[in-house]
Order: sequence, then structure tokens, then C-alpha cells
Amino acid sequence: MIRPGLFALLLLSVACQPNPTPIHSPEDYPRMVGKEFPDFQLQDMQGNLVQWSDIKGKPALINFWFTRCPPCVAEIPHLNTIKKDFSREAVHFLAIAPDNPALIAPFLLKHPFDFTILPNAQPFIDLFGNEFPLNLFVDKKGIIRHARGAIPTSFSQQQPQGFMDDREFRRMLGNLIRE
Repeated sequence: MIRPGLFALLLLSVACQPNPTPIHSPEDYPRMVGKEFPDFQLQDMQGNLVQWSDIKGKPALINFWFTRCPPCVAEIPHLNTIKKDFSREAVHFLAIAPDNPALIAPFLLKHPFDFTILPNAQPFIDLFGNEFPLNLFVDKKGIIRHARGAIPTSFSQQQPQGFMDDREFRRMLGNLIRE
């Protein structure tokens, strides 16, 4: 039996897929793991060119998101905290979105996102299957080591509605840094 809060979260995750597919577990992205993260040339929110081949060489947490995706928006504060907690480490934090800067800029006033945001990236996003949110953990050599959906939600008697549990994300990122 699925708890009501978990069921609602599962429905939201399906709703954030342009072409809904069966519900997947967070570990259900093996087709990406072990592959090289593809090179790209995308502009950031300020119009600066960001190219993967120029920044490769450090671990990266790469988040695929868009402004109208409830699970994407829900995990932003947690992703910001992870970035803050790993600020002394050499890690890239990228947020790749299909939305244009004119849509993202006002969104960021209400929902600050501390990653380097790369908008207008739909053709690049299509390489990954267009599932949101998607979080990729890429090692120093540019290999995708982990591919996860949203930060997992845990439930307890104290928090029956659930809470985002980012321990797995922190562990995976920490392991990439130590390699």
C-alpha cells in the first residue's frame, strides 16, 4: 500500500515528464551510468558561453529542471544547501533548463537557485530522455557515475508527509570528490 504523500509525489514526478512513462525508482537510469557526459556549448543566464570541455576535470552535480516542475522546484533549496556545504571543494554545480532566460529570471526572484543556470537547452536535454528532475553525478574524467531523479523523500512518524532526504546525494558527491 502506498502512503498518500508518496502517491502524490509519484504523481508529480510523472507530471513533470512531457510524455509520461511508467514511474521509475531513483536507481532506474542505468542507461546513463558509465557513459561519458557529452560536450556542450550553452550560454548561462548572463549570456556567457559555458563549454563542458573547458570545465571538465572536476566532479560535477548536474541538475536538469524547469520552472513549472513541482519536484524540480521542491528540491532547489536542498540543492542550494548541498552546494553551500561543498563550497570548499572543487565541484561544478550546473542547472540545465529548457526554459528561456526571460521566464527563469522572475522565477529566480522567488526561488533562488545557486547553481550555474544554463537556459534554452532543450536540444541538449533531449539527449537524456527529457525526464525532470534529473540529477547526474559526473566524475573528474567526465564519466556519469550516478543518475537519479529527484532527491528521495523519506517518511517517518514525526514527518508523515515526508521530507527530502539528501544523504544519498551528499554521499555520492563526497565519493566523487575523494576519488
